[in-house]
Amino acid sequence: MDCNCVKHLPSTRSLIVSFYLLMASFPAFSAPRLFSFIEFNIAFVLGLSLPVILLSILIRKSVPNQWYYFSGIMCGVLGFLYSLIYFEQIQIPALLSFAILTLALIYIWQISSATREDEVQKSGVTDYFAMSVKVLSGVVIIYLFSVWFIPQLDAYIGWLVASSLVLLCGASFIVIQSRMKHTEVFRHVGQWLVAGFFVCTVFFWLNAQVDVLWLILSLVSLFIATMVNGNWYLIKRIFDQINQSQIEESKQLNAQEMFSFMHDPATNLPSYQQALIRLENLFKQENTARYAVVVIKPINFEHVNEVLGHQNSDILLLQLAYCLQKQVANNDNLINFDYSNQTSRLARLQSLHFLAVIDVTHSHYPEKILVEDLCRQLAEAVPEAMSFKSFSLNFELACGIAFVGEHGKSVSEVIAHAGDAVIVAERERSLFQYYNAQDSLYTEQQLLKMERLKQDIENDSLLWLAQPIIENSSKKITGFSLKVKWRHLGDDYIELREFLELAENSGELYQLSKQMIQNAFKLLCEMKKNNIYQPVSISLSSTDILEPDLVDYIEEQIKHFNIAGKYLMIELTEPVMVVACDRAKSMIDQLKMLEVAISIDDFTGSYESLRYIRKLSVNQVKISCEQLQPNAENSAEKAIVNSLINLARTMKLPFVASHIDNKEVLKMYDVMGGSMLQGHVISGGIPTGEISTWIKQWYSKNPQAETKK
Repeated sequence: MDCNCVKHLPSTRSLIVSFYLLMASFPAFSAPRLFSFIEFNIAFVLGLSLPVILLSILIRKSVPNQWYYFSGIMCGVLGFLYSLIYFEQIQIPALLSFAILTLALIYIWQISSATREDEVQKSGVTDYFAMSVKVLSGVVIIYLFSVWFIPQLDAYIGWLVASSLVLLCGASFIVIQSRMKHTEVFRHVGQWLVAGFFVCTVFFWLNAQVDVLWLILSLVSLFIATMVNGNWYLIKRIFDQINQSQIEESKQLNAQEMFSFMHDPATNLPSYQQALIRLENLFKQENTARYAVVVIKPINFEHVNEVLGHQNSDILLLQLAYCLQKQVANNDNLINFDYSNQTSRLARLQSLHFLAVIDVTHSHYPEKILVEDLCRQLAEAVPEAMSFKSFSLNFELACGIAFVGEHGKSVSEVIAHAGDAVIVAERERSLFQYYNAQDSLYTEQQLLKMERLKQDIENDSLLWLAQPIIENSSKKITGFSLKVKWRHLGDDYIELREFLELAENSGELYQLSKQMIQNAFKLLCEMKKNNIYQPVSISLSSTDILEPDLVDYIEEQIKHFNIAGKYLMIELTEPVMVVACDRAKSMIDQLKMLEVAISIDDFTGSYESLRYIRKLSVNQVKISCEQLQPNAENSAEKAIVNSLINLARTMKLPFVASHIDNKEVLKMYDVMGGSMLQGHVISGGIPTGEISTWIKQWYSKNPQAETKK
């Protein structure tokens, strides 16, 4: 070995060197003087490492990281480089020690970082990773011990075996990672190839087959690859943290924005959601307190929306909210719904409802007196006439009252029950009403009825009846009116007008109307078998069924049963035609194209009905004689029916009297000059399946009524 290459060491170092020279026998190498190039790489490594380590230490609390692994790798690389310069007498063992430490720390760092990830913890490979770290640690300890204390072993072969084991652990780690994260395989494989290149370079350098320049380049390349790959997660976490902080900052609202989100824009009162959160928190803190919930609704405000529109009506609503809030602002018994410095004793609910909650726990007065006094104060706060430009309207309030605990446990439930009480107060024109559980029971019963009706309509288990229309003098059958009845549980059968609202609310009215049309055509088929070619009338007494689809369905039935549309008559009530004028006109025009006849049920002779008769070319009207009874007190009803009959006769409108239920009414109707009728005096209704039998019996009793086409 060239003595000129050996540095003069202190006495302690000389002893250590002498000891290892005696204990270990390594081939001597003559290293060329590349001190400037090696020192440049030392400075390069330090320049790259120190800022990264410093940054990692500074942000370790906000972004947890394993900075000590990278610090150890940096020390290993620097030790390797220093071994080339200063440790010439123990160069080989020092260089190999730093090399195996650096190589092992690289993969211990990767495995330790991967173990912290959620995907790895859920996959169940953490035990395997822990075993890999133990294997790597064991390889390093055994190799270092053999290098320094067993000089008889070939250090070069030992390096090849130890480094190969480290690379094998790294390869197995890459295989496992590839199954979970395909996108990161290329980075790990690239680093593994650089590590393999370094291992080979060290081995060939030990055997004097490559220049020291390649050794340094392979080491620095491995360090750069390790720094980029190892700190990839750190950089990613930093960017995620920055993005998350930006997202959180964007979510943070200033005071003005927070106020606008938590308050109703029309009244500036706290919104329903804010009131709900406030009350839920309050009830949790004071679960023994007693509270009364008051829901307030201004009556007639829907009329303001119709006249002024919602934008202008919001101005009146703001005035009303201001008056109510001002009236109760100093009432300390009321809950404050506002989280800001302002005091809001009222909150805005859905629609036009307001909310106030009274704490009646410590009141010296009976709670009902306290609540009713609040309702009166609010009523007094409403101005006698609220005006907007030239529009003026008097408002009244309706209040619903419910108690927490007594009328419900949750906040939303009690508010809903107080809202139900408002409906009762509005209907009865009273200032306030307490919640009554019987109202909910009635509602539940109605819901059960709706469900049962829906099932019966779907199963087509309603009772279909045909009520004959007779010409009184000749007893001739001039048609049938199709009726439908429904029996709920053990109740008697009820007619359509009694369960029409249930059918509308359950959403099955359209299906019921389709069944009515289908049964009408089935009835026409039975009449055709008995040589009766007269119309069957069905009643459409709701605006919900005035849809073009229903006309299309009628056209389908006409084609299916091969029966002309003129034998089907649609009965529309006057309210339906008035409320849904355009829709009724459109539907009637389409029905006329199919030759379907139109009748007005419960004809009253009003101006509106006469106007529609002229417009719509009605084929027939029905005059109800339900109130026509044979007693002196019914003279007004008699006069009305008589005038309607005269009016229909004058307008040359065919008319039928309905509800002729006894002979006395029939006699009065006959005196008035009526001819066609239907009612219990003839028949209350025949099941459609028995219509042929009834027709034969009718003809046997009235032979003159039978006619052939």
